Amino acid sequence: MATLEKIRKRSTLLLIVVGVALLAFIIGDFFTSGRTLFGAGTTIAKVGDKKIDVQDFQRRNEEASQQMQQQQPDSKVDPALMQAQVLQGMIQESLINEEMDRLGITVTDTELSKAMTGASAHPYMLQFARQMGAESPDQVYDYAFNPTKYNLPTETAQQLQQMWLNQEKQMTQMLKIQKLQAMLSGALTANELDAKEYYAGNASTSHMAYVSKNFSMMPDDEYPVSDSELRAAYEKEKEAYRVDDETRRANFIVVNVSPSSADKAEGQALVDSTIAKLRTTPAIDAVAGDTNFGVNRVSSTAAKVSSPVLRAFLTDSAAGAVAQISYIDDEFTVAKLIGKKSAVDSVNLDIIQFQGTAAARDSLLAALNSGKTAADVVGTPGVLDSKSDMWQTLASAPDNDIKTRILEAGNGYFIADSAANMASIIRVNSKKAPVTIYDYATVNYKVYPSDATVEKLNDDLQAFVSGITKADSLTMSKAIAAGYTLQPATVTANSYMIGNVPYTRNVVKWVMDAKAGEVSPILQDNQNDHLIVVALDEIVKPGYMPLSDENINSALTRKVRNDKKAAAIIAQIKGKATDVNGYGQLLGSEVDSTEVTFGQMYIPGIGVMESALLGQVPVSEKGKVSEPVQGNNAVYVYTVYDVDNQSRPYDYDENAARFNQQYGAQAVMQNLIGIMMEKEKVENNTLKFYNE
Repeated sequence: MATLEKIRKRSTLLLIVVGVALLAFIIGDFFTSGRTLFGAGTTIAKVGDKKIDVQDFQRRNEEASQQMQQQQPDSKVDPALMQAQVLQGMIQESLINEEMDRLGITVTDTELSKAMTGASAHPYMLQFARQMGAESPDQVYDYAFNPTKYNLPTETAQQLQQMWLNQEKQMTQMLKIQKLQAMLSGALTANELDAKEYYAGNASTSHMAYVSKNFSMMPDDEYPVSDSELRAAYEKEKEAYRVDDETRRANFIVVNVSPSSADKAEGQALVDSTIAKLRTTPAIDAVAGDTNFGVNRVSSTAAKVSSPVLRAFLTDSAAGAVAQISYIDDEFTVAKLIGKKSAVDSVNLDIIQFQGTAAARDSLLAALNSGKTAADVVGTPGVLDSKSDMWQTLASAPDNDIKTRILEAGNGYFIADSAANMASIIRVNSKKAPVTIYDYATVNYKVYPSDATVEKLNDDLQAFVSGITKADSLTMSKAIAAGYTLQPATVTANSYMIGNVPYTRNVVKWVMDAKAGEVSPILQDNQNDHLIVVALDEIVKPGYMPLSDENINSALTRKVRNDKKAAAIIAQIKGKATDVNGYGQLLGSEVDSTEVTFGQMYIPGIGVMESALLGQVPVSEKGKVSEPVQGNNAVYVYTVYDVDNQSRPYDYDENAARFNQQYGAQAVMQNLIGIMMEKEKVENNTLKFYNE
């Protein structure tokens, strides 16, 4: 019956199901887990020729939002980010489902029943049953489809049935994914040659002595890069810059709407005045009912106070003391020590929740006081819950009759409170020694920008952009001269904010609707925390990012220049020394040493992405001085003076498992969505439905 009552209590939550989380139970990152709509059509996204309907999306987004509110009730999440994550999950599901349909992967009724209610039910179903307060999935099923047996209300039974049917859908999907995973694992597994190759590449470590000359030590202006050289490098590396979606390159200025010095000074004056009033009035009367302040009154021991500043204030002050203890992010915090006393803070209890008649309640109380324990009465009719040996903190509990009775209780069970046919029966097992309990309040005051401040920020930005009508006129030098920073941004239909500024999907929509060369009016995020001006520089159609892109141009310029520097260094030293020390004198470099294993990414003392060294060093002849080697950041000359095979014999199982993890089934599973998306065009229509 206790389980049945838990089911009743959870009836308002029964329809909250998040499919994304269920599927992620099997394959880690497969699925990453509204507002007013406008515009024509109902397709929010297309995956190949498969459509995702906006109503299905809204439902899933609402489920994800409810889950977020339950798990993190105080969190503040950008709705655009939440929607992007939900839609991405639905796109990924569509890809997975299409692949499973193509492969003919199905789940039989027998397989589904075994997973949901069998003797070895799926772990997710066991977790689901525990969350519902049931002993097994079978028990939940029985409640749902045999409600008259348990006198369940029709509404609760219908909710349970819908919940169970949803679990069937999700379990079917999970079992299909397990089969897909098994198929891939069986098809992509290391053979003997793979395992031996992996062992050969990773079993030995080469110890080398080396000298180097870093390209940063050479003046850039001595190695100019021409437009033709850049173009040639771009053509060679072009595939690295492929884009599948229309991409818009923009520059933007963002102004934080924050309090001015005058606003902060005004806030400080108000806080100082409030501190004076708190010192001369009882408790927190000075701020009672004032919505400008956030007030939190607490009774606690010093050990329970997390802030060291507040804890020190409480322990060092006399009753009635008031002080400002912090000013962080434009928010003042003031503390007042209202009083302190020595009292019992922690008690150990047995607590029994009972539902039934007064006679049955009194009978249970008599049985408990005749020798039965809280554990003995579990399962007794009317006992909804029974817990033993629970430590309860009383400092923060309000002073009332129940608290007084607990503090004054002897060794027997007693009825702590009762209403209608419900009762709480308690026994106090032990009490900790009295400690100092502080009665205090924290008062918070947030300084917001005044209307005058917002108006000035807006006027100043408007004055700056008033003469800028074309995107190429909004330059970094002009922005800096006016006290602003110009930031680059790359925007697509999948973007939910510009740059790293949250709540700016409206700005993204402006960029996606604008023509190349246009400059926006002053825009705001939907929290009114930022003023934003955007200049749309270029629209890049699906194909390749252009050489004019600042990041691409900069990277290729650096690469071409480093190639020239490397060629100059190699021409200067090649063949002019016979050992590493000699090359070190030519390069002006001290001899250093490090270790290289073929499979590693990072070379100690040198860094990452030095693929030339990783490829050459493990196969170099011991004791031989290398030719000068061009790396990404320097030219190196080295000699391998020792090779350590780590005395680890070849083992097929070990090396096959490692191969599969890096190159086989596990690696493919981790990148499966990306692989599938390469063959399916995804169309995102979010901006046609959502502005903010």
